[in-house]
Amino acid sequence: MKENVIERNTFFGDPELDADLPKVNEVFWSSLIGHIEQDLRVPPRVILDIGCHTGGLLQRLNQRFSPAEMFGVEPLAVARLEASRRFEGVVPRIWLLDPSEWDRIPSGAVDLVTSHETLYLEANVRDFMKRVRRALSPTGSAYLVLGCHSDNPLWETWKAQMRADGHCVYDHFPFEIMKDASYEGLLPSVQPLRSSGWITYDPLHAKFLNRTEQAPR
Repeated sequence: MKENVIERNTFFGDPELDADLPKVNEVFWSSLIGHIEQDLRVPPRVILDIGCHTGGLLQRLNQRFSPAEMFGVEPLAVARLEASRRFEGVVPRIWLLDPSEWDRIPSGAVDLVTSHETLYLEANVRDFMKRVRRALSPTGSAYLVLGCHSDNPLWETWKAQMRADGHCVYDHFPFEIMKDASYEGLLPSVQPLRSSGWITYDPLHAKFLNRTEQAPR
């Protein structure tokens, strides 16, 4: 993810959009944590969130599972600093790392890996899966959420906006992602993030896609 955020202070180029992320993602994070709760027999003692931004998902995971140690990988130095302030005095041990510091995560130590919408920023998914596999404990699990992929008909629109914003983004098909995971010794499994409920979305007033043009009246 490093090349996508050099010299950036915000991911979207708009501080308001970055600040909105926890609120926007709340329904998805709740669904993800629900899946984790159903699957895991023992609460995770060590958690890693890849692309942790300002620590919103890590905060939710800490509130739910009270791990002994947490890691966050995040390219934006400003976001890591905000996450550090968020967790000051709250958790026993937390390490907020730049992607160049992956080696600081001990091999085989992590019980739970999460990653919410980051794979489209990875040029080489197999290398990503190799890092995940190295970090996971023998009984650990990884939950990777991805809506920005090549089988999503909206991806071409989102991709164009991302590239216009200066990001390097990549086309990945779900089947190929699963194959790369399998190559690295992981057992890929898939299910919808949400199986019920409504998602409210108004394209005419979506901040992400309407920053440079006025919504028609």
